[in-house]
Amino acid sequence: MCAVVTALAALWIVPGEAQNRRRGGPSDWSHARIMAARFGPDGDRNIELNWRSARKQMQLRWAQQSRDHHQDWLDLLLSRRRKSPADTQPPHLDWNLRTGGYGNVVGTPAKYNFDISTFSCSDVIYFTVDQVGSASAPNVIAITNAYAGCTGNATGATPTVKFGIALPYGTATSAVPSFDGTVLYVMQSRPSANGGPILHAINVNNITTNPGAYNFTTNVWTQTHTLSASPIGTAASEQLFQLTYAGITNNVASPYLDYETNQIFFGDSAGRIHRVTGVNTAAAAKYTSNGFPVACGTAQLQSPVYWGNQVFATSADGRVYRVNLAGATPYASIRSYQGGAGTSVGGGLSAPVLDVTNDKLVTSTNDVNGIGGRAYGAFNLAFAVDELPTSWLSTGPTSTTIAPVSPAFDDAFWSTNSGSLYGAGTNTLGTNTYLVRISYDGELGSITGRAALAHTGGTAVVSTSPVTEFLTGAASNPDFLFIGGGSGNYRYVNRISAGFTGSDLAPSAMAGSFAPAQGVVSGIIIDTNLAAMTGSTAKANIYFGTVGVASTTMSTIVQLAQAF
Repeated sequence: MCAVVTALAALWIVPGEAQNRRRGGPSDWSHARIMAARFGPDGDRNIELNWRSARKQMQLRWAQQSRDHHQDWLDLLLSRRRKSPADTQPPHLDWNLRTGGYGNVVGTPAKYNFDISTFSCSDVIYFTVDQVGSASAPNVIAITNAYAGCTGNATGATPTVKFGIALPYGTATSAVPSFDGTVLYVMQSRPSANGGPILHAINVNNITTNPGAYNFTTNVWTQTHTLSASPIGTAASEQLFQLTYAGITNNVASPYLDYETNQIFFGDSAGRIHRVTGVNTAAAAKYTSNGFPVACGTAQLQSPVYWGNQVFATSADGRVYRVNLAGATPYASIRSYQGGAGTSVGGGLSAPVLDVTNDKLVTSTNDVNGIGGRAYGAFNLAFAVDELPTSWLSTGPTSTTIAPVSPAFDDAFWSTNSGSLYGAGTNTLGTNTYLVRISYDGELGSITGRAALAHTGGTAVVSTSPVTEFLTGAASNPDFLFIGGGSGNYRYVNRISAGFTGSDLAPSAMAGSFAPAQGVVSGIIIDTNLAAMTGSTAKANIYFGTVGVASTTMSTIVQLAQAF
């Protein structure tokens, strides 16, 4: 806990005063699940209580200061903003690696930055792949020397494979780095019939013997690594620990790591929340006391989020569940009102996003309980049994069987507590895939903009990635939203400025797009906003993985460079 508190305290140093401070740390799927805005009812107190929210605010400060620096004295005097000539430049490919197989990259990449305000060639990016590992197809991949000019990567096209691990079963969920970056937690999605999933704690700096190799000329893995199961827990071991969960299935819920208490929480397909303690040591153990694993209905759970001594999870049955670890034991879950129909994948709820400034949980469904259609809902964090959302908004009358995905919020909300939510949606007729803008200030307001995802040919409703937001240092239109299309004619990574105002019949067009093979449903993470990231024109790097097509198109892991 002391290490985390020290790191958080360092975040509030002005950049020029912190040149000798190390401000490194992880970023993974969970960093998009906790929001803490400025100027809210909590008086900014919740920002520094969690590395995830504090890291985001530091990134915003760097971008805002960079933008202010780019305005000259005349701009400031005349209260005008300078238009950035790079605002409309499309992203370009830096590097990509085929996974050696046809399994989809489903989870969100994870990244460890040794300083979040700049880049280091020692930074590591992790990807997981939902495919069986083999001698030529890994399913846990780590990349270093990711930037132009790093060792062996003069032009930015040939990063270094730190390792390429081939686990016997796929990894359908996201990997999670430890706070100090030395351990990577990975859930191997082994089915219950084959012994159940395995939680691996990989000592990332101990994978040194035959770690894996990739040929960028032939696009072939010439070597993959088999993770050693023994010994475990020694100074030189490849694994800090390994825990097997017999009798359960989990190929949806990624592990959530609490940095302060060194606990991991994850859900399974039967609606149970599991708890692992002491995950920073070889003595890590399943916590099976006081009601754990706690039942949260009986349907598949999405990735849980931990905040304020409570665990929150959304379910395929259309409800939100919370487990109060400060309450009486044995612990039991508290369920919300059933917002989604729960009768199909689309009737479940998207993974929870916690607005800790306003004590709200935001989620969505693609099949509203009782009436059908798509909607977003905001619940009190301390909701009572069967409590209704405090606000909800229909985003279309037509239900879909596509799983809902988590939204993102713009800088206007992060910086002022009054802005917009952006989520995957459709047009009113349910025939086209849109990015929908919704006003939000702790409660859901109205739809204020619609934008059509880039596509060719006819229109359709397709699966997408979760939405990612990124604030740049550009002088105009500095805030951007990114979303991937997963199938059909929508196989693009899309970018658009926040604040778009298109209508249902006349949606805004995407400002930029990139067409990876077969599309994107994985999460998307984005680097710090710096000119030197991948050369003289790049401002940020974008990481994601692609969909594979059996016997036709291998999935890939990708880094794009983006100038703003």
